[in-house]
Amino acid sequence: MLMPSRNQIPGHSRFAYFTAFLCVCAMLGVTYYLQFFANFKPCPLCILQRCALVAMGCVFFFGALLRLEKSGKLTLSALAYLFALLGALLAARQVWIQHLPPNTSPDCGASLEYMLQALPLLQVLQHILVGGADCSHVDWTFLGLSLAEWSLVSFCGFLFFTGYLFFTAWRAPRDRFF
Repeated sequence: MLMPSRNQIPGHSRFAYFTAFLCVCAMLGVTYYLQFFANFKPCPLCILQRCALVAMGCVFFFGALLRLEKSGKLTLSALAYLFALLGALLAARQVWIQHLPPNTSPDCGASLEYMLQALPLLQVLQHILVGGADCSHVDWTFLGLSLAEWSLVSFCGFLFFTGYLFFTAWRAPRDRFF
């Protein structure tokens, strides 16, 4: 049986980044399908989670596209980890809001588009993170989990994956620049 070389191990190759990029594309495809064909309106926390997913997908795309040395692998995996952490925190916040008792969730506010036009960015982010009634409403479940809970599971999976990429790059031999 042939053993793969160090460059063929998924943590050390562009294949791992490409696979993660395809997973992100599939997740975005599901969210856009639910929005445009199943007529689910995303709440502001959902939109921010989507932004974190797109940013993480861009990092994975560049990781798949570029042949990177150790420092590049460390940088990309750290960036992807930060975006996965941001997405997990946003998803956890939405899951927490969804599990509040029915009469204690925050009131509905203005739409995200209006807030971005009328308020400074910091106030918009504060209002989004407080959450609203639209963030607490569960429209869709699969295997007993809401979309926010599936998002949290996915972001946690990406956290483990990007952590693995970081530590395998960290343990790799040092690049020789000189």
